[in-house]
Amino acid sequence: MKKYFQAFLHRNFSTKVLVLIPIAVGINLIGGTLCSALKLPLFLDMIGTVLVACLAGPWVAALCGLITNLFLAIVTNPVFFPYALVSILCGLVTGYLVMAGFFKNIGGAIFTWLACTLTNSFTSSLITIFVYGGATGINTSSLATAALIAATKEIVLSVFSTSIIENLIDKGLVFLIVYWLVKKIPKRFSSQYAPLDNAPLTNRKMKN
Repeated sequence: MKKYFQAFLHRNFSTKVLVLIPIAVGINLIGGTLCSALKLPLFLDMIGTVLVACLAGPWVAALCGLITNLFLAIVTNPVFFPYALVSILCGLVTGYLVMAGFFKNIGGAIFTWLACTLTNSFTSSLITIFVYGGATGINTSSLATAALIAATKEIVLSVFSTSIIENLIDKGLVFLIVYWLVKKIPKRFSSQYAPLDNAPLTNRKMKN
């Protein structure tokens, strides 16, 4: 078990990859803090996570998501803490889909975006309902959720509906930015960070 764990760490968390983590977390924090401060109906706190998923794989992305939420909970609002699970799952889903080759073209990127959106919406909705009673108040979407709950008396439907709409837009912007960045990253740079057991996804010539 110890040897397996050491091999796992060596495979996924090289020195070069560890250097990427604070950069990715910093990108996440800038987006997340800005949206939280301005009470925007967006989060934009996963740009770094998705970028790292493309460069270094799912487990590094999951760690970036975890660290981001811990910082957001400390710096901006403790409400973010339970949503660390959401960021971890989104990092894993995105990373494994990237490793499977789904980020090499527009169609695959759209599929990855939708998969991440569904993962985020489902998991975050459960947390919002069972931990916070249906609304967190951290952005303006909470007002829409509260209005829907008051109108329909259906808390699950109301929370999931606003979450899926919010995440489609938020993650759409995130994936659009990352897809553009990935296509601009020089081959000589991306090849240093690609997952060891898979062909470097960002190295291959991407086709639209």
